Amino acid sequence: MRPQPEKPIEARGKVLGGPRPLVCVPLVGKTRGEILAEAENIPAIAPDIIELRVDSWEFVEETAASVSMVRDVRNSVGDIPVILTCRGHWEGGFKKVSDEAKFALYREAAAGALVDFLDVELAYGDEKIRETLRMLEQTSVSLIVSFHDFEKTPSKEVLFSTLAAQIRAGAHVAKLAAMPRSEEDVLALLSATLMIRREYPDIPLITMSMGGIGAVSRVTGGLFGSDLTFAVGSKASAPGQIPVAALKQCLSVLHPRES
Repeated sequence: MRPQPEKPIEARGKVLGGPRPLVCVPLVGKTRGEILAEAENIPAIAPDIIELRVDSWEFVEETAASVSMVRDVRNSVGDIPVILTCRGHWEGGFKKVSDEAKFALYREAAAGALVDFLDVELAYGDEKIRETLRMLEQTSVSLIVSFHDFEKTPSKEVLFSTLAAQIRAGAHVAKLAAMPRSEEDVLALLSATLMIRREYPDIPLITMSMGGIGAVSRVTGGLFGSDLTFAVGSKASAPGQIPVAALKQCLSVLHPRES
């Protein structure tokens, strides 16, 4: 059996940290029409979970319009869990979004039970992360604390310490993605994932090595303790993502009894 967290998170019938890693498809449309078209296609490709990348939205600075969009996506995808992400431009976001707009949308979406996870970068620091955790106290929404490096893969020790910092900051889920420059970088990420799973056994983890070299981590990461992997639905949100049907087939081979 693969390394699983002792405290998995259940959201709308899906278990993050169960026997089989979840498959997540990002929605990265820019306009209302593009986003709705992606959402309407979700039931057909049947991912375990979706990610709304609101940093791609043309209207993301308009809170009322953004909340309405999240509500429409929720109605379209039914009971599929939703990760709400507004990735900072300094970590690969599609564009610069003000913190005021980002966290206003987060607050409204969480309070209305429209989403199941919020993603906040570790770079915001402990105080902002604690503030977000307080915001979520009366909701069923879980916090993903994340770190992305699109230029390189830090050393195994730095990868480990970054994930540990996310957990110490109060993350319900720790997430890390890095760009490899060599095959050894991919091995370093997988090794750090297994190390953090053993050292901090409680919470779910999401880790991946990006790009072509790192694609193998999106298939095998679950064997080292990663509990979610990203696949391509309509359009990729990061380099190296695999089409959802192909990824599901690979996971069914690696996790046959849970497929």
